[in-house]
Amino acid sequence: MMTLDLATLSLLPLHSALLLLGFVLCLSLTAGGLLVVFRFRQTRRSPHFHLLQVFLILLYVYGYYGLWSGIALAGFMEIDNVERVARLLAQMGAPFYLVALSLLLRWTARVHERAAGPLFALAAAGSGVLLVLLQALGWTDADIVQRLGGAFAVAVSGLQTLVFVQGRQRAPAPVVTPQGLPWLCSLLLLAGLIHLPALSPLRPLPYVDALFLPVFFFANTALVVVYTYQAPEALMQPRLTLDAFLLKYGISRREADILRGIYAGKTNQEIASELFISLQTVKDHSSRLYQKTHVKNRAQLSTLIRESQSVGEV
Repeated sequence: MMTLDLATLSLLPLHSALLLLGFVLCLSLTAGGLLVVFRFRQTRRSPHFHLLQVFLILLYVYGYYGLWSGIALAGFMEIDNVERVARLLAQMGAPFYLVALSLLLRWTARVHERAAGPLFALAAAGSGVLLVLLQALGWTDADIVQRLGGAFAVAVSGLQTLVFVQGRQRAPAPVVTPQGLPWLCSLLLLAGLIHLPALSPLRPLPYVDALFLPVFFFANTALVVVYTYQAPEALMQPRLTLDAFLLKYGISRREADILRGIYAGKTNQEIASELFISLQTVKDHSSRLYQKTHVKNRAQLSTLIRESQSVGEV
């Protein structure tokens, strides 16, 4: 794990110190974001949640490969044509970001039960209008790939915000809690609007990149985390029936009897007495249950059952 102290930072130029701090912050956000989405991979089984997982992974690939690598080359290494190499890396990473944005737009369509095609068409039209506006303003210093990616990101974020605001009134069931909706919309807008300084005449200023990347990582990571915790339970945690749970893990009828006893908090001896089997048989069945459900002990097995089913079905 990278550690920093004030003495080390004081030896660096201000811009380099800010970049180093920003990189450490991005690493922390990456670790936190991946921890959240994979921690909830068992309970967030709705058809659209995996889109957020892949979106976040592709976003991080683009962030480190397409952005941070170029900044590291330009800021810390002295090689010929460093700016051209950094730009090439950004262009090579751009497809990861465009695919990530497409997945995010598809996720928005799915949670609101809308067709994705019209949303993609609107996002493309919006990005085209924004490109014309940037041209009219004379914001043409950025290369065409950066302008295309930035304009598409702004259009996608604005369109998603509108869909979520309208969805609160039109959707048959809420797709995010009332408390989480303002945060989610704010983060969606921030994730898009953060691209505007990089497309504007502010781009050559020395501290724009040092501020852009931490905010870019924060906005996209936070919107996934906010939705993970603020989506309604009924939407994010579809319940399995007991039969479906047993079938999913290949649990036999006798093992199911042991499973019910474990979930009820009974001891092995109590389960053995109730089922008229030996204590060793209960232990053997319990070990097979742990292996089949990929848990290590009774507590983890009970947690898995509780997260998978409503109590009344067990």
